[in-house]
Amino acid sequence: MREGSVKESIYYGSPAWLQNLLVSAYGYHLYRKRYTGVFHDILALTRQSRSWNRQRAEAWQAEHLHSMVKHCRQNVPFYQKLFADYGLHEQHITSVEDVRKLPILKKATLREDPTPFRSGSSKAYMLQHTSGSTGTPLTLEVDEYTYKLAMALLVDHEESHGVSFGAPRATFAGRMIQPADQLSPPFARYNRAENQMIFSSYHLNSRTFPWYARALKRYNPRELIGYPSAISDLASHYQKTGINPEFRPKAVFTNSETLLSWQREKIESIFECPVYDYYGTAEYMLFAGQESNGRYRLSPLLGIAEVLDENDEPASEGRLIATTLSNRAMPLLRYEIGDSAVAVREATGHSTCHELEKIVGRLDDYLEMADGRRVGRLDHIFKGLQGLLEAQIIQDSLDHCTINAVFESEPSADQIQILTNNFKTRTGQKMNVTIRPTDYISRGENGKFRSVVRRLDAKEQESEPCS
Repeated sequence: MREGSVKESIYYGSPAWLQNLLVSAYGYHLYRKRYTGVFHDILALTRQSRSWNRQRAEAWQAEHLHSMVKHCRQNVPFYQKLFADYGLHEQHITSVEDVRKLPILKKATLREDPTPFRSGSSKAYMLQHTSGSTGTPLTLEVDEYTYKLAMALLVDHEESHGVSFGAPRATFAGRMIQPADQLSPPFARYNRAENQMIFSSYHLNSRTFPWYARALKRYNPRELIGYPSAISDLASHYQKTGINPEFRPKAVFTNSETLLSWQREKIESIFECPVYDYYGTAEYMLFAGQESNGRYRLSPLLGIAEVLDENDEPASEGRLIATTLSNRAMPLLRYEIGDSAVAVREATGHSTCHELEKIVGRLDDYLEMADGRRVGRLDHIFKGLQGLLEAQIIQDSLDHCTINAVFESEPSADQIQILTNNFKTRTGQKMNVTIRPTDYISRGENGKFRSVVRRLDAKEQESEPCS
């Protein structure tokens, strides 16, 4: 039996009081790993960087980009060969704009063989395991400075919106705290190390909701944090029952999924506080926290961000490209993350960006039209639709989609027609749609919610005309 399986067996076989102790014990382990040693110096730098103007930020980035390229040339086999083939040297990289001299690294290249990306001179502090959308396993090595910088950036993001480090936090994410078929409470476990109550998003339904409402009242969290779909689902139960939350968080912080506009509206309405989304990458390359003006501020410390069109030119909306400035254990330069975003461009025409208007989401969160178009940003079709709790679009052919929709009660013909009309306004009359009312929309293995799922036949995709 694998070590992970043994630990899971011990945990799941223990009573809830012992599980709380085990969760806290692991919490203290993570606390020491995340928040000790150099962390406090990093947090001080993170707070200081908030006041930097663009010129100061780019000067810092240019210096660290130059140093990172030098490190790659000297210590990373993949870049040693690449720089030799391209005739590149760190002396050619003296400004942030010079990052464009480097070729773009595709995710497929990294997945095919990650070994040559590992540095021989920097030790991995932690391993990040990810399968991504392809399901192909990938293990990423992260050094201590980068890992603690990522932790500091989240602390700074929360502090900037009025939630101090260590304030009571209620987490709703993909944590499996007890088996899915064990439907007796408690449905939360307490991590004493971080004053964090971890709620299960797998056990929340109309029957169990009263327990959640009582537990949240008793715990009185200063913040809610987690997947927008999970927190929106919680808000829907308050809405359906007509119960007002008997606690008032200072803010809600969402992450890991694309925050949809109707989810934000519902969460802010029910909990009477702002939602501040934030964006990070599994590769620990970018961190973007949403500010009060709605824009996402990219930290200059972790990495350099570019938004490029399909011709690899700077664009207002397009693919998100990231270059690490800190992770020397497994550095990735101009790496295509697989997400798309809308950049805030200045009149000066910089190719890199320091703010994002919005995170559009994964590059595959769009519908494919028969004429070759790709239609994204589809959450607008649900905005303002009364009685809709959540919805998922499934594309099964180039001319048909099914919308799985969860309503408060049996939907009326008018509700179905409004949703149909909204959908066709976005996609055109040639795309047919079936509205399928349902009680629940399943999540992925990691508990994340996918708003768009494409299940196109491979031959259909191959015959698609080029756009």
